[in-house]
Amino acid sequence: MASPDKSQEQGKGFTLSCECGYITMTTPSRTPSGMAHCHCRTCQKQSGSAFGTSVYYPTDQVFPLPVDLEAKLSVFEHGTDSGNTMRCYFCPKCGVRIMHQGILPDGSWREMMSFKAGTFDDWPEEGGLNWEGMGARHIWTRSARMNLCGNWEAWEKYPDDMVDKKKGEGEGEEKKA
Repeated sequence: MASPDKSQEQGKGFTLSCECGYITMTTPSRTPSGMAHCHCRTCQKQSGSAFGTSVYYPTDQVFPLPVDLEAKLSVFEHGTDSGNTMRCYFCPKCGVRIMHQGILPDGSWREMMSFKAGTFDDWPEEGGLNWEGMGARHIWTRSARMNLCGNWEAWEKYPDDMVDKKKGEGEGEEKKA
């Protein structure tokens, strides 16, 4: 991924930042692979809310990070229910979570990584991320702390297309009725 200034000059991607502005970066393009509202306990804790919203991009378009950006970010890792390791990047000054990178048991990266949707700077009417048009899904709803609307796409865990099947991570689950 290009440095934030270079990407902005080229008109690529969305600009995102933390609350205090210490971390600023640009997504690799303006066409993310998807969006999800995750209701797992970890996303509830990290967002301080009922769920966390993530925007997905291919990992190899974001990582490895530019050296100057990587030096500014703080990172912590934790295990996941799937047996993977989640690498969590956040601002060391204001604590805002910026992105996640999944590491498989064999040490390789998951195919997709996620940026926290609340860090995207531009509003849709300003050419920013089109939240409604993304068709976000609600995942890990078995841990939901709220009732979901009947017309929302909801999954007890996650859908098959979010699973790194070639890595043997497992299978998705049926939609929640």
